[in-house]
Amino acid sequence: MYKKLLKNLLVISLTVSALNADKVTISNDGLGDFLIAPVYIAQGNVCSEVNVMNTNETSSILAKVVIRERLASQEVDFPIFLSPGDIWSGTLCQRGNTVVLTSTDDSNHPAVMGELARGKDVVLHSRRAGYNGDFSQGYIEVYPIAQYYEGCSDKVEKSVLVKRWDELVDGCMLDPKLVRSGVDEYSLSGSMTFKVLGSRTTTLPMKAFKGTHSIQVIGDAISYGSVANADLLLGEGTVVELLKLMQTSKISFAYDNNGANQYINLTFPFGYGESQQRSFKITIRDMSENKDIEAIFSPRPMDPKVKNEMATVSIQKLIANHTRNAFKYSKGMIQIKEIRNNTQVQFGTGYLAAVIPTKLTWGRTVQGAKSRKIIHSVENITYISTTPAH
Repeated sequence: MYKKLLKNLLVISLTVSALNADKVTISNDGLGDFLIAPVYIAQGNVCSEVNVMNTNETSSILAKVVIRERLASQEVDFPIFLSPGDIWSGTLCQRGNTVVLTSTDDSNHPAVMGELARGKDVVLHSRRAGYNGDFSQGYIEVYPIAQYYEGCSDKVEKSVLVKRWDELVDGCMLDPKLVRSGVDEYSLSGSMTFKVLGSRTTTLPMKAFKGTHSIQVIGDAISYGSVANADLLLGEGTVVELLKLMQTSKISFAYDNNGANQYINLTFPFGYGESQQRSFKITIRDMSENKDIEAIFSPRPMDPKVKNEMATVSIQKLIANHTRNAFKYSKGMIQIKEIRNNTQVQFGTGYLAAVIPTKLTWGRTVQGAKSRKIIHSVENITYISTTPAH
């Protein structure tokens, strides 16, 4: 009992210290110390391959990968152990009525290597924890745990990295190679690749952030069996800064072909609850030279509702339902404005939501005698961030 209490006190003290972390920023080079893949899909014949890279050639990095489903961000998480210049890879696919994560990577924990090689049922895992989420779509977070300076680019045995993980869980920080100032902000990078029958179709880089991990967290907060609590792993103040960075007043993106097979995906990190609801306003614009004002932009903003922690919105339906003559809107721009929380999530009711928008375009490919759906393209959308007073 005393040992457990000591570990919890260590976690709390280190988390409080993390409030004084370096300024958090969105990375402009794809490298960082915290990553978010804003969308994965494991549906029908579409699978998602997750890649997490340690680009540092002289340091090992321990990290925690968190798979969150789209309804209420229920999680399945696990540690990974990356040598200098190492990469971890896993694939999420639908198998029957469930979703499985498959990985044969030696960067996995020895206790679950066999299960991951066969395919871990993430839906069953979540149900055993008392949740019933929808893992056919979701998003992924990669939390930094610790960095060890090796001094060279030689491979480090994974058994050594696992032992270091276990020592940190037990509250021990005596390893001389442990970087006490936390994981640096230029080592981790990641991507999400969509696949059909093993063939890659398109890749989305993960959203990277810098300045999130300047204090080493130890104890139960990082253990394999504990949920990934962002406030403990990053620090409450850091999470607030991340939310502010992702608040947006306007999202703008182009469409064509009357929006057919095109979708906007809105991911709301750090809500982590059920019955999310948000609203937004929208303006739909056309590129034609028609002088009829109603053909140039939507005559009235609308106030639709968005539920869940991740929402996928059909552009074609937006155009069809909210313009007076959808035929004229063959190509143009859509602006989504003022996405606000209608429930007590993130910063609370009425505040601008923190969101990562992506645009997906579906297509089809012929393989053998069958035509199969694919993700033709996926892209992060540039948006205007805002940091209103709180």
